[in-house]
Amino acid sequence: MNHEDRMDRKRLAWLKIVLGRMASCEREDCRIRAQAKNLLDLKRTRGLMSEDHAQRWKTLLEMDADELRRALLAPGTQGCELRHAHLFAGVFPPAEQNRILRDIRKESDGGFQGLV
Repeated sequence: MNHEDRMDRKRLAWLKIVLGRMASCEREDCRIRAQAKNLLDLKRTRGLMSEDHAQRWKTLLEMDADELRRALLAPGTQGCELRHAHLFAGVFPPAEQNRILRDIRKESDGGFQGLV
């Protein structure tokens, strides 16, 4: 497996956790979406994202949870492109984020067995 495939698997694992948290609680869903929208606005105003990509993410963040999950976890090029530049970094407090990333790294060494 090449480096980009490993990175995509790690991004997939991260997004599964984020999307699971969003699905578990409406308040968390609103909080995470608001944080992602703020990051989107920041990247737009600073010219760090093309307008096409920004518009794509605006549409994604307005989707219901199931549609968003399908789009972000989709196999193939389109899903991989979305995962590569997702807006969900930093949605958890630093200590929790570090624990999650540590777990993902540990699971990636074992082939992501059991990580959902």
